[in-house]
Amino acid sequence: MRHEPALLQAVSDGTSLMDRAYRRLKREIIELERPPGDQFTEQHVATAWGLSKTPVREALARLHRDGLVHPVPRAGYIVSAVTLGDVADLCDMRTLLQGEAAALTAAKGLSVAERERLVELCVDDGYGQLGGPHLDERLRSNYEFETIIANGGGNDRLAESIAEVFDEIERIVRLAVRLSPGMPPFRIEERQAIVDAIVEQKPEAARAAMQHRTRSARREILDALSTSQAIISTPILVPLP
Repeated sequence: MRHEPALLQAVSDGTSLMDRAYRRLKREIIELERPPGDQFTEQHVATAWGLSKTPVREALARLHRDGLVHPVPRAGYIVSAVTLGDVADLCDMRTLLQGEAAALTAAKGLSVAERERLVELCVDDGYGQLGGPHLDERLRSNYEFETIIANGGGNDRLAESIAEVFDEIERIVRLAVRLSPGMPPFRIEERQAIVDAIVEQKPEAARAAMQHRTRSARREILDALSTSQAIISTPILVPLP
């Protein structure tokens, strides 16, 4: 079974109302249509979408388990905040999971078609910015690149975990890009090192290259989020002795 982030998944006609409500709400949260701190009620969503409350309630329960919303007693739900500490933890998990996936994929090897597609997706210079009108397209290309590697090692649980991490990271990346849309330096070179190691079937080199790239991404994301006015204007407390 191929595991991939929600951004790459197609919605089938047979999808239940609950699944459709879940995906729609999740996409609105990830794409920042419902930003962190946004508050709404089950009834409001059901009425706006012409649904009964039951599928919306079930969708919100799933989103709560995902950590994307939190119930507020007698006031509905609130979209979960983004904190630097949680982002750092998530990025560290990404490094551990993707590093191992890259090593497994390099050891097992990819098909000719997968190798060619990985090489094609490696080039991501675009027009010098991550942000802009082509952000969705670039995110899909990036996630396809990562999905090939995540699934290439043949470990279903590892690939599934990486897909789940990317669902969480997508919201953070979209927020970071709004704050700092520029293209980070050495991005393409770092991706090329990953591809080279996988194509040459060098597991340790693939692990090291992937870890180097994901740690760079961690710094880029945290640096961008640190420019938020909400961070800049937060008082610094003196720690207790």
